[in-house]
Amino acid sequence: MKRNNIWLGISIILCVLLTVGIAGCVSQPAEQTEINVFAAASLTGAMTEIADQFMAENPNIKVTLNFAGSSTLKTQILEGADADLYISANDKNFDPVVDAGLITDKKVLLENKLGIAVPKANPKGITDLGSLTGTGVKLVIGDNAVPFGQYTRTIIQKYENASHPGYVDAFMANVVTQVDAVTKIKSYLTLGEADASIVYMSDISKDDKNDITLIEIPDEYNVIASYPYGILKATTKLSAVQKFESYLTGSVGSAVLTDYGFVPVA
Repeated sequence: MKRNNIWLGISIILCVLLTVGIAGCVSQPAEQTEINVFAAASLTGAMTEIADQFMAENPNIKVTLNFAGSSTLKTQILEGADADLYISANDKNFDPVVDAGLITDKKVLLENKLGIAVPKANPKGITDLGSLTGTGVKLVIGDNAVPFGQYTRTIIQKYENASHPGYVDAFMANVVTQVDAVTKIKSYLTLGEADASIVYMSDISKDDKNDITLIEIPDEYNVIASYPYGILKATTKLSAVQKFESYLTGSVGSAVLTDYGFVPVA
């Protein structure tokens, strides 16, 4: 009986040792680090694609994207939102974050231009800026708080100053809706609720061009929009954020941005 008990004890010990050994040989999944990227709404398509590719290559880092108008993102960050990286569509909504001491190293990620977007059928026959003040033309534009809305106002003022008196008032008289994010424009055009808008050239993707046509705005009236970005000083995941930054500004990220109509400069 004693001998049986001894062998039973040895068997139990061996089983325990074997189990521990097997467990030690099985690699445990690495802990995942989550980083929060706050990006201008106009970057939705490009940043989503870049983040997906990055996470496929770096499964230990999760990139959570927060898209909104730059003015909204600025307010969220100033009010304490948990952001690790901030990309704005203009300096006006980026510099207050720098001035608040939340970002120290301001860089420029890319540049963008604006164009006139019209439904594919283009029922009003719009061909240029001058066409936008025609009788019965319904315009949807960005409000004055968001970058593309501010740039729209700069463009129409430039056009008026170039021997087109009264243009700004005539243009604004045709505005039926103002929105706080450029991503909201497309539905107005495709549903027939508006005849035209001024948007970033990058906002009309290859798929969108089945329903929407882009008309270029001459450089003399256009605005070159710079997108500043920076890492938040308060981030506790600096290594992961810097790794994503390198990917974003490297060959893969730049190729995606270019495919979406942006001009990478970082």
